[in-house]
Amino acid sequence: MEFKELVEKRRSCRGFSDAPVSKEQVEAIVTAGLWAPSPLNLQPFQFIAVTDPELRAGIQKAGMTARQAVGDQGGPGWAQKYPMEFVEACPLILVVVSDPSQGGLGAYFNQPHGALQSASACIQNMMLMAADLSLGSLWFTFFDPDDVKQLLNIPKELEIAGAVLVGTPAGEGKVPPRKPPRIHENGFHPL
Repeated sequence: MEFKELVEKRRSCRGFSDAPVSKEQVEAIVTAGLWAPSPLNLQPFQFIAVTDPELRAGIQKAGMTARQAVGDQGGPGWAQKYPMEFVEACPLILVVVSDPSQGGLGAYFNQPHGALQSASACIQNMMLMAADLSLGSLWFTFFDPDDVKQLLNIPKELEIAGAVLVGTPAGEGKVPPRKPPRIHENGFHPL
């Protein structure tokens, strides 16, 4: 598949069939993530493959708790209607964890987020590979990281870059609208 076609094919999927994701597909997706750029090639990310129904339900519950927190603090009303059922229904959740101490040299010059930025690039690669394998994916961050850390025994000093939900899409995804690019020349100029 051509790169442009692959980028445009990738969708945020919120409806999955119960078909499992094969071990070979998981390895291909994670390997694609490993090819993401990282400061000093430290590759500061690790992966937790969550297939256990109780743990998937725990991640969904963390999402529901976050949704309630948005409402309790006067956040946007649409967030209260955000469905969470697809989280538990998804056959595979790949939690991407990064180590902030492996962020390269940026901490010396006010660029302390190298590990998280690298993990974000890793997630993008993973989602593109999932699309190339005709799988759906979603970069899910609608949860308090401390809740998921506790659920999955993730050390406190590590950060969760996101939970990548992966599975066979239950239907066709809608093509989301895109804004035209906002390109500033030789400096930022308000549009």
